[in-house]
Amino acid sequence: MIDWSLVAEIAGGGFGVTILALVILCVAAWIMGLIVQKVKAKPEETPEEDK
Repeated sequence: MIDWSLVAEIAGGGFGVTILALVILCVAAWIMGLIVQKVKAKPEETPEEDK
């Protein structure tokens, strides 16, 4: 006979781990985007030429 409580526990755990992994990836991508934007926003220091 099928133990439906065990089935629900395994399925729920797998679903929960999947959602947790996606949230971690989402936060990591967001943080990397912030870092890239800050690096690109810095003006590059180039020597000024006298004209």
